[in-house]
Amino acid sequence: MTKKAEKLGESTTTESGRKKVERVRLSCACNRDITIDELIIAFPHRGKPTLEKFLPELNKTMASYSIVHCIKKAHFLAQVGHESAELQYVAEVLPAGVTEEVAYKGYKGRGLIQLTSKSNYERYGKAVGEDFLDANKVKLEETKWATDSAGWFWINGASESLNPPADNNDLIFISAAINGGFNGYEGSSTGRVELLKAAVDALNLEICPRLEALFAAFPEKPKFSYDVFKLENSKAYDKPDMAFAWGHWHDPAYKKKGTTKDAALAKLGYSRYIELIGVLTEAQIKKLQKKRFGIEREKMKTIAETRIKDIP
Repeated sequence: MTKKAEKLGESTTTESGRKKVERVRLSCACNRDITIDELIIAFPHRGKPTLEKFLPELNKTMASYSIVHCIKKAHFLAQVGHESAELQYVAEVLPAGVTEEVAYKGYKGRGLIQLTSKSNYERYGKAVGEDFLDANKVKLEETKWATDSAGWFWINGASESLNPPADNNDLIFISAAINGGFNGYEGSSTGRVELLKAAVDALNLEICPRLEALFAAFPEKPKFSYDVFKLENSKAYDKPDMAFAWGHWHDPAYKKKGTTKDAALAKLGYSRYIELIGVLTEAQIKKLQKKRFGIEREKMKTIAETRIKDIP
C-alpha cells in the first residue's frame, strides 16, 4: 500500500475561530479489520449498538474465510446486509400461519446469510465441530455462529466459492448463487445493489492499490462500475437457470419482486436460457433440477420460448 493510502488528513476552518479536524478516508480495507465507522456507512439503517455487537465477529469471519481484500469484503457485506436486513435478523421471519416444519421441514433460514435446510445445518456443523440439529438449531442465531455461518456459506454453501466472483465484481452471479433468483436484487435501500454501493463507499474502493495494479496490468479490462451490472458480463450468462431467472424476474408479465421490470432484459435472459439448454445432451438435462422457481423444467422452456416471441 502506498504512503498516500495510509495517511489521514486534516482540514481547518476559521469561520468559528476554531480549528476543525476532519478525518479524510485515504485507505481501502484490504488486509485489515474494518472499523465501526465504516460499518455505519455500509449499514446506515442499523443502530450503532447492533453494529458494535457484530463487528468483531464480522472481522473474524472475513479473516477466517479469506475475505481479505476490500472488493471481497464489499460484496460479502452487501449480501449479508440484504439477507439480514443490515444485521437486524438472524433468523427468517415466516409469514403468519406458516410453520418452520411445514415450510422447511424444520430448518428455516438462520444466520446472517440465511443458512437453510437440514443438510446445510449438518454440513456446517461438521465443518466447525458443532451440533446444529434438532433443538440445537437455534444456536445458529447466536452472534458468533450467525456470522461465521455466513462466511462458511460464502465459501462452501453455494455452487462454488464466491471469492473469485467477488474479485470480478460479479454481483449478478453472487446474488443468484445465494438467493437462487433475484429477490432483493435492487429497488430498495436494503437491496443488494444499493448495499454494494454503500459498502464500496464505506471501504473506499476507489483508491484500492490492488485494483489500480489490476487495471495497470490489464489496460484492456474496463474499470469496475458499481452502478450497472450486465448479464452478458456475468458468469451467470453461462448458467442456464441463472439466465432464466434473470429473464423471469425482469419480465413485466410476472410478479416476481426484486428487480425493475424491463422487457429487453427479460428477453435477453430467456433467449440465453434457450441457447444454453439447446446445446445440452439429454443426459445433462436430466441432471438439472426438475423444478426451479416453482416451475417445472419443461414449463420453463415453454415460458422462455413464448415470452421471446411475445416481448416486442
